[in-house]
Amino acid sequence: MALDLWLAFTLASITLLTIPGPTVLLVISYALGQGKQTAWASVPAVALGDFTAMTVSLLGAGALLATSATLFTAMKWAGALYLVWLGFKL
Repeated sequence: MALDLWLAFTLASITLLTIPGPTVLLVISYALGQGKQTAWASVPAVALGDFTAMTVSLLGAGALLATSATLFTAMKWAGALYLVWLGFKL
């Protein structure tokens, strides 16, 4: 991948990260409910999750899922089962 394309993607990702979304609201809710220390502890986890999603996207997972309907369906079901498991665990 060309450096200028990677830099543009990184800049776009950082811009989207600064827009308040679910992860920012999570950190804010932790700060209000459990204190600053807990909120600061969740910041690296949020950044790691975003970095992981960015890396998987850069490696071409989106293109792979777009070309394979079966793989896309399998990923949707895996995600749904994971969310159900998290719900039961909670």
